[in-house]
Amino acid sequence: MCIRDSFKGTYCYLVPYLVCFMWCELSVVLLLESTGLGLVRASVGYFLFLFALPILVFGLALMGALQLARWFVSLELTKIAVTLVLCSVPLLVRWWTKANFSVLGMVKSLTRSSVVKLILVWLTAIVLFCWFYLYRSEGMKVYNSTLTWPQYGFLCGPRAWKETNMARTQILCSHLEGHRVTWTGRFKYVRVTEIDNSAESAVHVLPLFLGDWLRCLYGEAYPSCSPGNVSTAEEELCRLKLLAKHPCHMKRFDRYKFEITVGMPYSSANGTRGPEEDDVTKDIVLRASSEFKDVLLHLRQGSVIEFSTVLEGRLGSKWPVFELKAISCLNCMAQLAPARRHVKVERDWRSAAHGAVKFAFDFLFFPFLSAA
Repeated sequence: MCIRDSFKGTYCYLVPYLVCFMWCELSVVLLLESTGLGLVRASVGYFLFLFALPILVFGLALMGALQLARWFVSLELTKIAVTLVLCSVPLLVRWWTKANFSVLGMVKSLTRSSVVKLILVWLTAIVLFCWFYLYRSEGMKVYNSTLTWPQYGFLCGPRAWKETNMARTQILCSHLEGHRVTWTGRFKYVRVTEIDNSAESAVHVLPLFLGDWLRCLYGEAYPSCSPGNVSTAEEELCRLKLLAKHPCHMKRFDRYKFEITVGMPYSSANGTRGPEEDDVTKDIVLRASSEFKDVLLHLRQGSVIEFSTVLEGRLGSKWPVFELKAISCLNCMAQLAPARRHVKVERDWRSAAHGAVKFAFDFLFFPFLSAA
């Protein structure tokens, strides 16, 4: 057809062909990973979605109206007036300039310049190069610094503060920033610093009857205090049933942030304590994400732990705070805490980008070409 029209309007035939080809490839990829039950469920779901679409739109509009009404009720008239004044500032500025200045026109004038285009190309290339190199080097680093905790305590601890002062010690210890260390210490205590539950926050804005229904649908009901062999967790929850505001909870969606206080290990093998080893100013604090929840809840005071972290932040001060990268308990019982090493999961963006490009290449050119 393109040859018949002397290749005029080729895109009118090429674009629909490419769209159909991509949808065909996508269908093949999805069918290979699908089951018969999944296909039936998806077909029924898409069919019912056409009838549920008006109800969904009505529900979203109702939710928005309720949220707007709740917002107006919770705010004072003064706050509303101030917000309206601030929102009207851009309109007043636009009216004052009489539309003499156009941002779109300025952008078009800059894009016509070849020098500007060349600068943008080079800046994009530099940013991409640095980005790939950054995440490549991040995955190659290991926590094997030769700096020990006693050495750090001698250079940046209470003895150094007494010899000069804390500010001078902090300035000198800033040279140690970036050490990726693996140290052994005594676990003292752990506390929760933040609890984030986006599901509970979304349900909280709904009416009470609808919120309770969703909590019981997606969450868990409080167990009843029946006599018998029940776990400690169920026994603790059943005591809260009469005090809770709702019949169900969504605590399984909680995401926690912890702070762990770790003391220096005892130097003697029999566990006797020296006066300097019990100095609480030598303790360090580790920030931990929700990934370490299971192992942290099983630790007991006095447990010997091995942890990995990066020295950064307030080096040379009291109770410096570092981010926990890995932890393992060296003297915990097997049934309480596994002896394996718990590592913080860090996204490898370079590998993810490489996998995405590889999938796109195979999707378009397989079986003729395939990315290795």
